[in-house]
Amino acid sequence: MGKNIDIIHNAKFWKPNTEEKITFFNGHFNSFEFDKHAHEEYTISLIHDGNMKGFLDGFSHHFQKSAILTINPDEVHSCRTDNEEGYNYTSLYFDKSVLEKLSKDEFGSKDIYFNKFSLFNEKIYKRLAYLVFKDEKKEISKLEFESNLIEVLKEIVLLNTSFTSENNLSNNDKMVLKAKEFMNDNFFLDICLDDISNELDISKYHFLRLFKEKAYCSPHSYLMNRRVEKAKQFLQKGETIINTAYACGFNDQSHLHRRFKSIIGLTPKEYQKFFN
Repeated sequence: MGKNIDIIHNAKFWKPNTEEKITFFNGHFNSFEFDKHAHEEYTISLIHDGNMKGFLDGFSHHFQKSAILTINPDEVHSCRTDNEEGYNYTSLYFDKSVLEKLSKDEFGSKDIYFNKFSLFNEKIYKRLAYLVFKDEKKEISKLEFESNLIEVLKEIVLLNTSFTSENNLSNNDKMVLKAKEFMNDNFFLDICLDDISNELDISKYHFLRLFKEKAYCSPHSYLMNRRVEKAKQFLQKGETIINTAYACGFNDQSHLHRRFKSIIGLTPKEYQKFFN
């Protein structure tokens, strides 16, 4: 007989000691798989222990202790355990304005894009991990936290960032971007393929093939993810779960619950407790 495996599923969010729009998340899992999703923020993740399988940049990868993952806004990704020991990691979510302001002040351009999805830099890892653990335990002053965070973010930008422009995008990329904008603007509506393809003036068959090729997920998965991202904002502000479900276009509270848990790793109620 095989041995029984104790399920590990620990997750928490918190706001760090700063006035900036930043959120921290720590997760320890040995049996959970996140659905493909994307965040509205820039994400920097630190693998503290264990082994993680991740889907990034259209391919599957393996990550181990001390890896640093860098993910752009709206970049589809997912992760899951690599073995029964699981993995422990922290993600730092930065509102676009935070990194854009830093980049503009320091480098003269706010249009930044992480070139690589991962870094292996022990110095940067240790500096970020120090800030995360000290902040979680409330053992660091606001001045020390903000000063050190800015310095380490500057290092990451220098090592792993290009300054981009929409003018550099291909026509297909621009079309997918326009489709995403349409879904972002209409996330609460029961839209269909014809609604989006008509907006782009192409056939729905061509659009579906193009979107999956460029976005690494289906339009339906993308729309569900947008709804979950909007639900996070409602829940952080203290809105009821039932009102959040309907405001974000879900059929009911159960529908929100299923989608939210598969992407965030927590139920809407569990998530809301960290912010209210």
